[in-house]
Amino acid sequence: MKVIYVHHADRDRSNKSIPRFSQDITENGIKEANLLGLKLEKVKDKVIAIYTSPYLRCRHTADIINKYINAPIYDEERFNEMQSGETYLEFQKRNMEAIDKIVKKYDNDDNIVICVTSGVNLGPFVFYFNGIKPSNNNTWVQGITCSPVLFTTDGKVF
Repeated sequence: MKVIYVHHADRDRSNKSIPRFSQDITENGIKEANLLGLKLEKVKDKVIAIYTSPYLRCRHTADIINKYINAPIYDEERFNEMQSGETYLEFQKRNMEAIDKIVKKYDNDDNIVICVTSGVNLGPFVFYFNGIKPSNNNTWVQGITCSPVLFTTDGKVF
């Protein structure tokens, strides 16, 4: 099975009064998501699901990518950013629980699942697929906007 982590497209941070979960993507972000959708269209027959944080910028990115793939989209709240008062350990655990649920549900060599979330969520994906246990001492890993990162359940690189 392959899991493609995708950091949401460029978001609009100009209006500080808009809560983080309601921030949408920019015009440039729309272009980024369309370009990624075009790239992922090449594997659309193997994409069986898209999981996304319900944050507006993540959902909007997933919706644009899905114009090229046409897979079912599921909101996954455990892919939200770190919450106020949450430790890095707790954050990793909830993300890794969501990843584990997806892997157990779809694990098959031919399946691809896309997960659209925030940049800070890349760490738990790296840790999960490399067998690193959650810890407050784990390295902080950050993704770049609309950057896909491929992970496999069999440890193979292709």
